[in-house]
Amino acid sequence: MAAAHPTTPGKLATIPESEHSGPPQVISIGLWRMGTASMAAAYNILGLRPHHALDMVDQPEQWKRFEAAADGTFPDPATGVLRRAPFSRQEWDQIYGRYGAITELGSAFAEQLIAAYPEAKVVVCRRDFDRWWPSFREGIVLPLYSAKLRFVIAVVSFILGRRGGQAMIKTTEGFFGSYSVDDFDARSRAVYDEYFERIDNLVPSERKLVYQLGQGWEPLCEFLGKSVPEVDFPQINESKALKEHQRAAMERWLSASWKAARPWVIGLVGLGIAAFIAPKVL
Repeated sequence: MAAAHPTTPGKLATIPESEHSGPPQVISIGLWRMGTASMAAAYNILGLRPHHALDMVDQPEQWKRFEAAADGTFPDPATGVLRRAPFSRQEWDQIYGRYGAITELGSAFAEQLIAAYPEAKVVVCRRDFDRWWPSFREGIVLPLYSAKLRFVIAVVSFILGRRGGQAMIKTTEGFFGSYSVDDFDARSRAVYDEYFERIDNLVPSERKLVYQLGQGWEPLCEFLGKSVPEVDFPQINESKALKEHQRAAMERWLSASWKAARPWVIGLVGLGIAAFIAPKVL
């Protein structure tokens, strides 16, 4: 029986690296706001260290790798060509090599990951579009185009060299081929349908489980060859977790940016004062 591990909204309690070394055993297909935090917590309980973006606040190098992955997957909207070559298995290992389960953000790169890790089983967890879209639009699309967030991303990128915001923008816009709220409104249904159809056709039935949240442990554990835990299947309020994650990340970024910029601000103020006083003294 797998031991239960606690989880809290906005932070998944990851299993120590010594309990699982890669390659990933599971590629969990579920786009943002499709119960990915609950699925990650379930894999965690089963002893498969999950990779989820909610755990990447303090991993700037991971975000830089994801930006590179996006550059090698989605064409530059200005030129229509990739900014770099697609990732190799070795490059994906730099992100996922120490994890047992790929979740959430990895779904945007699912076709590459399915090919890169042929030994991994695929779990497809799909929400009905009409129930999923309002949540995705409010939690991901609208914040993505808010002036406040774009300003923070620009400041953080310039001062701290962190690329998480750019990675998310490139991945989300590239995956949906959409570069405004209107684009997302117009295109998301077609992208959603085409994506899950491609995955269904790509993965043979013996390697794939179509799983619905609410089915409990049994079908998932049978598919993965795991014992059924003696704990309830985790249910994480993904909307609440995401909002807390976004709030905490923005506070940390702003605080770190101010610490980094403060010496420059003080120096510029000092120069301004000196420039103002000097003519009067002379």
